[in-house]
Amino acid sequence: MDENIVCEVAPDTRLVDRRRAAAYVGVTAGRFEQLVRDNVVPAPVMVDNKRRWPLALLDVAKDVVSSSMPCLPPVTVEIAQDARPCERAPAPASHELPDQAWFEQRARFVQRVRRSLLSGNEIRLLREFKLLRQNQISMFGYYGSFEALMVRGYIVELARKPPSSRPLVTYRLTAQGEQVISALKDEPAN
Repeated sequence: MDENIVCEVAPDTRLVDRRRAAAYVGVTAGRFEQLVRDNVVPAPVMVDNKRRWPLALLDVAKDVVSSSMPCLPPVTVEIAQDARPCERAPAPASHELPDQAWFEQRARFVQRVRRSLLSGNEIRLLREFKLLRQNQISMFGYYGSFEALMVRGYIVELARKPPSSRPLVTYRLTAQGEQVISALKDEPAN
């Protein structure tokens, strides 16, 4: 009997969608798309008209992304003895925070919104609240106009339901938003 048995480890052939691939690499889905465009992450393969990424090919991208991110100090957590394990492994703490570029982009957006008047889209969204005579509205998708209204303090986000690509988001008017709506004139009839 030969004692020198060699075990070959086959590469991981599992395929994952964009959201799971982004989580595997340790970035947001939007940042993952940018990495694909920049050829840091390999292009997807098409399976049943759906884009999928092989996990084996994402390992290289994961190493590149993790080496370019700043290291955070290790976090220690006390785990209760009666705690049940999660069904899936949580994302590493060092990859949960957005990068510096995201914070800079967000700061520029907030400054731009605060310096500008209400846009036509923002006024149309506020008129939707007035038209429906409700202080709460749900919309599919996440749009910059809602973001701008949140920066202005006119609405707040209450809930967000999957999928992450086009979620069902519920917004509520604030008292300040209700004051702005009451000041809006009705749209002229065409």
